[in-house]
Amino acid sequence: MLAALIAVTPVSAIALSCTPHSVEVAYQQADADEAPFVIVRGSLDFDVGELPTGGVENQGSTVPLTQIKATLSGRALSQKGFSTPFKEPVTLEVACYGPWCARPQIGHDVLAFVKLGQDGGVIATDPCGGYLFNSPVPKMIRAVKSCFAGKACKPLR
Repeated sequence: MLAALIAVTPVSAIALSCTPHSVEVAYQQADADEAPFVIVRGSLDFDVGELPTGGVENQGSTVPLTQIKATLSGRALSQKGFSTPFKEPVTLEVACYGPWCARPQIGHDVLAFVKLGQDGGVIATDPCGGYLFNSPVPKMIRAVKSCFAGKACKPLR
């Protein structure tokens, strides 16, 4: 009976449940990828009007992935910390899961894992995390520096 009730419950009535996402998880995923990544602390500039709207009322027409041209400005992580100037065009890949969409912000402090490819850098983000962290706290910055230096890189539970 419970299974039948769940099967007919509209998606909008079920909350999105994500596994905990951390900079350590993002670092490990990026490190395992064949493509190179650069980690940047900075800010994004893009046309917010291009963001998918999502929401319960729009979920039937929400596109699963929206690509937005953006500029990422800040400093890239190196052996000396976030010391290498970085200002590059990037593509934001903004994913939606049903009515839930990632919400990157302009002008705010971000920590971004930029996947480098032939067509430029890409930052993939989704409602559960991805490679973009808005308003990173000092603990996150210390963690990603530790991972980069080859030290402890295990997500805290």
